[in-house]
Amino acid sequence: MPEIVAVIGATGFQGGSVIKALSALPDQYTVRGITRSTTSARVAELRALYPNVEWVAADLKNQASLREAFRGASIVFGNTNYIQPEIFAQIDAGDLDAEFRLGQNMVDAAIAQGVKHFVYSSLESPETVGGPEYRGAHEPEGKHRIEQYIRRNKDKIAGYFVYAGFYFQNFLLSAQWDESVGSGKDAIVFTYPLPADAPLPYVDIEEDLGATVALLLSDRAEYAGQILAAVEGNYTAEQITQAFSRVTGVPARYQRGVIPDIDRSDINTMLRFFIEFGALTQHDLTVAKTKASRPFTTLDQFWAKYASFRPE
Repeated sequence: MPEIVAVIGATGFQGGSVIKALSALPDQYTVRGITRSTTSARVAELRALYPNVEWVAADLKNQASLREAFRGASIVFGNTNYIQPEIFAQIDAGDLDAEFRLGQNMVDAAIAQGVKHFVYSSLESPETVGGPEYRGAHEPEGKHRIEQYIRRNKDKIAGYFVYAGFYFQNFLLSAQWDESVGSGKDAIVFTYPLPADAPLPYVDIEEDLGATVALLLSDRAEYAGQILAAVEGNYTAEQITQAFSRVTGVPARYQRGVIPDIDRSDINTMLRFFIEFGALTQHDLTVAKTKASRPFTTLDQFWAKYASFRPE
């Protein structure tokens, strides 16, 4: 009988990728998408794409709703979203446990329901790697604390950990028309708060986070307690921009700049850590693409998939 997999954040990049990968394996998994609202336009879109997925409403702040959502599940995929106004407000008010509590609720609810396997999308600790000056990188620190909480409860639930690289999709979100060229809609400028020449790990999150989770679940004895890196390769922002023009034929340039919604000291501390130390610096992680049953999406393949993309 297929195992029930409850997927937290099912309408987002990560959860949606897991739903796509596991719903393609109906003999092995029955997929249950968990989201705050099952009547959203995004859920309607996903229902049409994946008609066999069950949808259940739950809120990470409400442990009782999570326990109900996890009823009968043997596997939970969990991730927490730091980049949201409510979390920012709590952090700014001095509540540094804001994200951790959401993860703790997920784990405690899973344990209460007898879930056997918990897959968590985590990040490394900048403070552990780089020292106390990176203590203010609250997003990765909070996720790493959740990972450690799962590890401390290994006698109650088996933990598995995925570290995702930067998303290729970030460039879709940061694109604007370059008004300095031609009519103002002849070229594109990508803006992101990273140097043009800093090589960092990237992944097509929509395709290959799910492939990483499927790999992990296919050999749980091998990967229990382990970290799998969902990453296709290391690229600079300039290389990603050049690849866009090469594949689409549309002129583009990159500029380092702020994104107002995330121009905050905690996010900037995290980015400064990545610039200085790189990302996915743990020596004991497994790069998922070296074990996966299919190749990961390359940079050029990603832009080919989005060849018709243009800024709004």
